[in-house]
Amino acid sequence: MVVLVVLIGVGAFLAYQNTLPTTVATNFKNAQKDVPTDGSFVLTFSRSVSLDVVRAALSITPATDGTITPVSGQTQYAWTPSKPLPELATYTITLKPILDLGGHHVNGGQWSFTTIIIPRVVAITAADGAALKDGMEIDPSSTLKLTFNDQMEPVTIKATIGGKIAALKWADDDRSATFSTAGLASGPLTIEIAAGGRDQTGHTVAAGFTVKTGIYWHDHEHTISLRYPALIQIPNDEFARDQNGLQAADVVFEYLAEGGITRLTAVFMNVPNVIGPMRSARFISLKLGRHYRGLLFQSGESQATRSRAASDPTPQFFDTIGYQYRTGARYAPDNLMINGDKVAAAENNFFSRIPAFSIPKARPVLSGGSGAGTVAVGEHYSSYAYDAVTGTYQKTEAGHRYNDASLKQPLRIEMVIVVHTREWLLDVGDGHGAHIHDYDLDSSGSINVYYKGLGYKGTWKSADSHGPLVFTLDGGQVLTLPPGLVWIDVTQ
Repeated sequence: MVVLVVLIGVGAFLAYQNTLPTTVATNFKNAQKDVPTDGSFVLTFSRSVSLDVVRAALSITPATDGTITPVSGQTQYAWTPSKPLPELATYTITLKPILDLGGHHVNGGQWSFTTIIIPRVVAITAADGAALKDGMEIDPSSTLKLTFNDQMEPVTIKATIGGKIAALKWADDDRSATFSTAGLASGPLTIEIAAGGRDQTGHTVAAGFTVKTGIYWHDHEHTISLRYPALIQIPNDEFARDQNGLQAADVVFEYLAEGGITRLTAVFMNVPNVIGPMRSARFISLKLGRHYRGLLFQSGESQATRSRAASDPTPQFFDTIGYQYRTGARYAPDNLMINGDKVAAAENNFFSRIPAFSIPKARPVLSGGSGAGTVAVGEHYSSYAYDAVTGTYQKTEAGHRYNDASLKQPLRIEMVIVVHTREWLLDVGDGHGAHIHDYDLDSSGSINVYYKGLGYKGTWKSADSHGPLVFTLDGGQVLTLPPGLVWIDVTQ
C-alpha cells in the first residue's frame, strides 16, 4: 500500500511539472557590464526548442548582424556577432514568447548588456595629423599628440620618449595628451607607452604601445620628381652665392675649377621651383654624369671640354630659349636660371630614352666614430659646423655662411664626405687660364665621412664606370647616403 502511494505521488508530480512553462536561462545577467566584444549570448531551455523558432523569436537592438547556432542538442543555442561589437556599447536582446517542441509555453524575456572597453592608444600623430608608424620621421622640436580610445586617469599613464619620461599635457576630456620633442638629439627615436595605465572606470591598459621613429630635419619645399638624375652645373664664386635650389639636391659635388675657385655639380632626383645660377661643365662633370646616369645641364662649353665629351660621352643640355632664362636679380654671367618644371620638360622632351635611375638613399646606422663638430676642408677654404638641434651641418666658405637663396634659410647638410683622389692640372689654353683641373673618379681612394657630429674613415671605389661611387667604411660597412642633402668635397 505504501509503494502505491509513492507511485501515485510521483506521477502526480510529473503531471504537474508537465503543465509548467519551459524556462530559459542565459549566460549573462541582465544589465551585465564588461561583456567581451566577441562573446556569445547563450540561451539554455529546460525543454527542447526548434532552432527555427528561436531564430524567428530572437532579436537584438541596435540591429547587429549575427548567427544563432545550436550548442547542445535542441536545448541550448548561442547568438554570436558576425564581427566584434564596438567597445562600451549597450545592447538589448529580446526573446518573444514561443512554444517548445512539446507545445509548452516559453515566456521569453529581455536582457541588456554593455560591452567591455580595453583602454589603448589609438594613435600618436604629428602636427599635420598623420599617424606615426614605424620607420616614419618627424621634424626637430615637433609637438606630438597621444590619443586614447577612452577617458584616462592621467596620473597612471607613463610615456617615454628616447628613454626619458615625457611631460604630457592632457586635454580637458582626458582622452588625449600632447608632448614635445624639443631638446632631443637628431637620430633614431623610440616612443613608448607603458602597460598598466587605467581609464577612469578602472579598466587597465593591457598592452604597451611602441613606435620607432626618428628626428630629422626635412626640406618641405615644393619639388618635381624626375625619372633619372639632373646634374646641374652651378658656379661657386662670391658673386654667385647664395645659390637657389641647393637644399633640394640629393648630392652636391664641389671641386676646384681654376683660379682657386670651386664649382658645383648638384645632382637632383626632385627639382625645386628655381635652380641656379648655371655655368659650364668641367672634365669631372662629364664623369659625374656618367657615374650617376643622368642629364648634365650647363651653360656653354669650352673646346677642351667639348673634345673630352666626344671621347667620354655624357648626355648634355645647354642653355636653350624657353628653358633657361636670365634674371635681372643677379649680375651676368652668374644670372642664368632654370625652373624645376623646365628641368623635367627638358628630360622628357629631348632625352626621354635615358633609362630610369634613382640614387640609392637610406639612413645609415653607424657605430664608433670620433667627435667631428667642426670639419675643415682646406683645399676649398671651407668649414662645416654641426648643429645638434637639426642634426645637420652648416657650411661656411671663405667666411661666407651658405644659405639657400630661395628658402632664405641656412643650407642644411645631412652628411659631408671628403673624397681624396688623384688631381692633376691640364694645360689646354682655352681661356679658362693656363691650366684646368682634372680628377680621377674611376679607380679608388680614401674618404672622410662626417655624420651626426661624428667622423669616420673609409674608402671610395668606382665599382662600375656607369654607376655611383661606392663608399665603404674601414670596418667594412658599405655606407648608404641618407635622405636629404649630401655634400661631397673632391680633393687631393
